[in-house]
Amino acid sequence: MCVPTLQSTAFAQKGKQFGGQKQASGKGMKGGKGSGQNGRGGDAKNGKDSPAAHLPTGFQQLSKDEVKLLESLCGRVLEHIVGSQSRSKTSLLSIADYFGSMEKPKDMNVAAEGDAQPEPPISETDIGLYVLSRLDSEQRGQLGKLVTGQRTEIAEYEQLREKVLTMLQSLSQEKPPQRGFEQSLADAAKAVGEKEIGIATAQARAFADIAKSLTQEQKQFLLLVRSSPAAISTNNESIAEVRAALVKIDTRDQEAIAILAYKAACYCTGTAAQNAASRTGRSSGLFGGKSADGKEGQMTGTFLNTLNPTQQRQLYQLLGSQVRTLRTQMSRRTQVIFALDAIKTGEPAVERKLQQVGGQFAETEMQAAVTEAKALQIIKDSLTA
Repeated sequence: MCVPTLQSTAFAQKGKQFGGQKQASGKGMKGGKGSGQNGRGGDAKNGKDSPAAHLPTGFQQLSKDEVKLLESLCGRVLEHIVGSQSRSKTSLLSIADYFGSMEKPKDMNVAAEGDAQPEPPISETDIGLYVLSRLDSEQRGQLGKLVTGQRTEIAEYEQLREKVLTMLQSLSQEKPPQRGFEQSLADAAKAVGEKEIGIATAQARAFADIAKSLTQEQKQFLLLVRSSPAAISTNNESIAEVRAALVKIDTRDQEAIAILAYKAACYCTGTAAQNAASRTGRSSGLFGGKSADGKEGQMTGTFLNTLNPTQQRQLYQLLGSQVRTLRTQMSRRTQVIFALDAIKTGEPAVERKLQQVGGQFAETEMQAAVTEAKALQIIKDSLTA
């Protein structure tokens, strides 16, 4: 079983020095193989290629992936300080995100030479519509039944998740939580995880049925889409035809069936190991930790240099805790992906065991969110005017 991990050993080091801005010299600890792009942490020659070279000394040995986590964390710290925390909304793609994804080139929205405007980047919804154009009426019908059959489940999932978010947000208030608060929060988070696993299992069963009915031509088409999503144009005639055919149904249902088609294509064309290794659509976390969008990277170094050594160390320790949590969560996610993938071969899903893993997944994310909220409040309270 191949489990993607963040392998930098930066967080195993003791006695790190914080405070001041000093360029990486390359003498520090090396990131493990696979931590960040090309396995480089803060050990690139003279720090020129180090993704953390712009950060204060104590942070310069982080891998590329860890720097991205730090950028997101610093963004949330600033939001917490100014009191403008934003909740990340659930998307149909992020719910039951256990079926892999297709890599899309970052430069797809660059205009061709002579073009006035770049073509809009291809989305998962667009790919799903393209997939629908090659499915037969019975296969489309299976996805349509899944959409209508899961409306209630997804609505309940969103309500449960909103309850957890509201409880987490109350931690930022000055009054201490009431007795039994954390147990109530843990129970609510567990319910979210178990509900999501139920949604994922039902989707896997439907996708497995579709996989069995695919013709050889359809299989080859889906494999081509999986290997070359960049070949799909948003102006594709097949996509336009499917959009026209779906125009009579509710807008959210239109998106839902397209997303399910996309997820089904990933499930049918990838092995469990491939889908486990692909980037998750839930980069922001189950309970709304905002992911980096590129803007945070421009201010992370500046922000960290406004903190004193103690505050930097507190933030570094919080980041280390989150890296360890992420490793655990990636392992659990992989367990679920392998179990759902086995349905393709006729193996029954042990739903009770899967729900247990889903509950643990959600509880761990909740605990990480609580730890973060408490740590950010400590840092905020220690700031000088």
